[in-house]
Amino acid sequence: MKKLLTGLMAVVMMAGLAGCGSKDDGAGEGSDTAKKELTVYTNSGYKPYEMVDEKGNLYGFDIDVMNEAAKLAGYTVKWEDVDFDGIVPSVKQGKADIGIAGITYTEERAKQVDFSDVYYAGEDAQNYVLTMKSSGMKKTEDIKGKKIGTQMGTIQESILNSLQDEYKLKLDKRKAYSDMVLEMKKGVIDAMVVEKAVAEELAADNEDLSYYKFEAGAELAGNAMIFQKDNKLKDEFNKAIKTMKENGKMDELVKKYFK
Repeated sequence: MKKLLTGLMAVVMMAGLAGCGSKDDGAGEGSDTAKKELTVYTNSGYKPYEMVDEKGNLYGFDIDVMNEAAKLAGYTVKWEDVDFDGIVPSVKQGKADIGIAGITYTEERAKQVDFSDVYYAGEDAQNYVLTMKSSGMKKTEDIKGKKIGTQMGTIQESILNSLQDEYKLKLDKRKAYSDMVLEMKKGVIDAMVVEKAVAEELAADNEDLSYYKFEAGAELAGNAMIFQKDNKLKDEFNKAIKTMKENGKMDELVKKYFK
């Protein structure tokens, strides 16, 4: 009898262990039950791409693009609002899965991270000079000898750095566009260089500002998402971007924020 009970207990224990093994296998990496939340870094204060509402929620063109692309790719998004100059190194190091913040391809950035296909390009993504209406500045050459504001880590900073000697520029590098607008109103800086869409938004909020196209430096290639090198996410989100362009969703978002 004792031998029979011992045998029955062994069978029960084996069944229990088999059950535990099945549960662990089902929750492993790559399974349907694995967590599919991505950490996405952005930088707010960049109308109309990334903004924060009165409740502290992120919204804007890039936010909508990423949320829609993530949904198509089967992911949810955990947003982190950080300084722009920290996005590329954070993605490179794997602290963030993706970066999106009106980011333009450059060879230097491409050495550190991979870029998605361009999801938005056009006149709204080209560089413009934003200045006070009273400054008298109306053409590219008018920046010569002036003190120009630029956001750290941006393509605009790189372009202005390359033109600094030729145009005898004094550069005021800051983390936030709002700070630059205030410094411009105080007369600390003469102008700032931003994308056209951003210049339009800032001028709409400040009637004493005006803007014009900046014809110097490299032509901008358009905006893309960034990923850690050789990460499968790039291909998944390229597919999502293609779908959004084909089904009309990207055009819908462009009209919502830029037209």
